[in-house]
Amino acid sequence: MADLFDYLTWRGDLSFDKVPFNKIDALLISHISYSLLNGLVPSDFKDAKTLKQLSKDFKAAPDYAERVKIGYVINKRTSELLIKTGKSNRFKNVKICGYREKFSEKDVEQFAAMTYILNDKEVIVSYRGTDDSLVGWKEDFNIVWQEPVPAQKDALLYIDEVSKAFDSQIKIVGHSKGGNLAIYTAVNCGSEVQSKISQIYNFDGPGFSADFFKKPEYLAIESRLFNFYPELSIVGMIFHHPQKFEIVKSDGFAVLQHDPLTWQILGPDFETKKDFAEESKFFYKTLNEWVENLNSSQTKEFVTALWDIIMASGAKSLTELQKNAFISGAKMFAKMTSLDKETKREVKVVLDLLKDIMFKDTPFGRALYFKNSL
Repeated sequence: MADLFDYLTWRGDLSFDKVPFNKIDALLISHISYSLLNGLVPSDFKDAKTLKQLSKDFKAAPDYAERVKIGYVINKRTSELLIKTGKSNRFKNVKICGYREKFSEKDVEQFAAMTYILNDKEVIVSYRGTDDSLVGWKEDFNIVWQEPVPAQKDALLYIDEVSKAFDSQIKIVGHSKGGNLAIYTAVNCGSEVQSKISQIYNFDGPGFSADFFKKPEYLAIESRLFNFYPELSIVGMIFHHPQKFEIVKSDGFAVLQHDPLTWQILGPDFETKKDFAEESKFFYKTLNEWVENLNSSQTKEFVTALWDIIMASGAKSLTELQKNAFISGAKMFAKMTSLDKETKREVKVVLDLLKDIMFKDTPFGRALYFKNSL
């Protein structure tokens, strides 16, 4: 079993001149972008910092102990991976700039992006996926009925800034919601920016409506789009996903296969599987058939009701749900019993769909496991 740490050990001494940028590099950059880099990476594009210097600054930061507390949903070794990446010959001279981060409970937005300068000819835009905040997860659910969500709007503005700042080819990468943002921006950025995009990497990102993949703007970038999902994918099975993809072998348990540090690597490639797990296929078919039978108003009402239940816990993050699962669950159950009969039925459809896949193994599960309670 080999992961991103092993990849750096095996390939970290090889420059990009010797071995060109590949799918594992894309996943690595996507994942280290979860690191809390505010104040350490320049927000503009003219000033840039090498990953070697960033890894030193990150470790020496006065609030280092707080920065490594990324939360329950992001692997605790992410900061360690960033530091090892900055020490590798392959990545140490890669520069990073254009750091943006936006969080708003009012607007329901969690967004972060940064740009890596690979060389004089190529830059890489990395969109961060969903973090530990419940706001971030609520925005993910809003994708089902609201387009664009605030993060998609900001991602589109960001790629336009990058295109104006660099006369270079652009690669776009992202894991989880970051993968969704990568595809969304590549499709909606306009033909001038599209012409500069060489590759788009989506790692287990939630999808789009079926009609999205028929748009001429999508078809224009389809050959440059690369999609990867773990064998047991849940996040990537929300809505419809692109038809060209690879299934990656993971040593993670159940829904925890979403974590890129559980994905198995062999040299410059992934270890792959021939098909999704039956749980993923069932989830994909059942959830999307259910969503498509609702109109946009009904979908919005459902998402609002579900998140009213979750927010009744009083928690702000998955970590808080994890720590106070019993109390949070009691508060949410009380809120759930107050729903009208029809809304309660719709919520139960989704809870029943999820419980055998992710319940008991995640903060959501521990707090929301209402077996035989309805």
